[in-house]
Amino acid sequence: MGKDTEAAKIIQTRTLILSNLNRLYPVAVQVRTLFRVMIAFDEHYDLSLLAKDLAYLKAKGFLFYVDEAIGGADRFVDKCVSLTAEGKEIADRTQTDPALEI
Repeated sequence: MGKDTEAAKIIQTRTLILSNLNRLYPVAVQVRTLFRVMIAFDEHYDLSLLAKDLAYLKAKGFLFYVDEAIGGADRFVDKCVSLTAEGKEIADRTQTDPALEI
């Protein structure tokens, strides 16, 4: 797979994560549930990729872990994630981010 194709796939996956979180906004989604949704789209997607994608989107300010405010979950798959206001705007496509454009 070429660099451009790989980059496009990463962008598409991150956009899909935001879109799926947007469907239940403002309710938080458990990472385990989000992972199940993501492997429905790509059976080769694994938990380590989800961790990287969520870390990237969190660093951009598009999502947050709800349970961090109450001490956090012990395991990554037990954490609950939700969109921030900025993440909601990106997911709704009322704002854009060049890093998420193909």
